[in-house]
Amino acid sequence: MEPVDIVLTKDTFEVLASETRLDILRTLSTRRMTITELADTLDLAKSTVHHHLQRLAGAGLVAADDDGRAWVYYALTPEGRALMQPHGGARIRVLLATGLASLAGGVCAIVAFLTTPIREGPVSPLPGGGGLPVPEGPPVELLVAGIALAVIGGVLVAYAYVRWSRRAAGDFSADEGVTEPL
Repeated sequence: MEPVDIVLTKDTFEVLASETRLDILRTLSTRRMTITELADTLDLAKSTVHHHLQRLAGAGLVAADDDGRAWVYYALTPEGRALMQPHGGARIRVLLATGLASLAGGVCAIVAFLTTPIREGPVSPLPGGGGLPVPEGPPVELLVAGIALAVIGGVLVAYAYVRWSRRAAGDFSADEGVTEPL
């Protein structure tokens, strides 16, 4: 979904100045609803909900969809969704980029650990020299850091995927700040 630019005019601010209309927007950010569902959820009269929906629709934040059925469903428009969830997709992109970078760093560290040649050099416990040859390889810390980065990266990529799939399915309640921006 492409980012939507929101143009806030004086009329839009007047529409958003009502706590009831903000409650309607918050409620519709979870799923589309009929006037009856909204009235029951918000404990308001249907006529009150209808009046506020008309104002929100006039501002381009809500749209009615009758689907040719007996019930008219109201849902957020792309502008309304962008207003309720600013930069929601940006969070997923940041998580994904961070996860992929961490995963790549972890894989590189593990590869570096595994491909570093092992050298044998004498280790002398005595100042005069001598001693047994001891294999000298890459530091074990490189392997530990690589595994940790790979695991963290994998978890972040998986989490970003789950957030993306929920967002694609329309479950916006999983996003932080869904009801907080307004």
